[in-house]
Amino acid sequence: MSDNILVTGRPGSGKTTLVVRLVERFAQHGFKTAGFVTEEIREGRDRIGFQVRDLGGDAGILAHVAYKGGQRVGKYGVDVASFERIALRALEGGAGADVMIIDEIGRMELFSAAFRSTLKDLLDAPVPLLATAHSGNDAFLADILSRDDVSVYALGPANREALLEVIYGSIRRILTDR
Repeated sequence: MSDNILVTGRPGSGKTTLVVRLVERFAQHGFKTAGFVTEEIREGRDRIGFQVRDLGGDAGILAHVAYKGGQRVGKYGVDVASFERIALRALEGGAGADVMIIDEIGRMELFSAAFRSTLKDLLDAPVPLLATAHSGNDAFLADILSRDDVSVYALGPANREALLEVIYGSIRRILTDR
């Protein structure tokens, strides 16, 4: 059984929603989580950016259409420093967590060399990692997806509810077998 679970899917497939529901379920059953989620920033019907939010509630801008500096993904300027301030603090401050959460391992997040390094350390740690990943073509991500200690699940409209139960059950077994 793998100690690390990655959920892949297209944008808008429900990866973040799945992770948030799993975090809530873990909390209901007394398991502590640490990590972060990424969420859309909308202005009316238009998506204008993304924020990164640690599971304690602190948030910062990951990418925004108005951000002109740094790296770009499509129309979004990526604020690597803001991402690292929130995400790395959340991941490095996760001592005592039962499950580590990363939503998402995507093009924007992978601009951070520090995040890549921290991610590798988390994959090797004894604490289970639940992460989501974009379904793009990236050599770093391909290496992670091919690891023996990673189970990969593809999320789609037909399996959203079933996958919630499968992943929760898998991680619960990991935690109770220790």
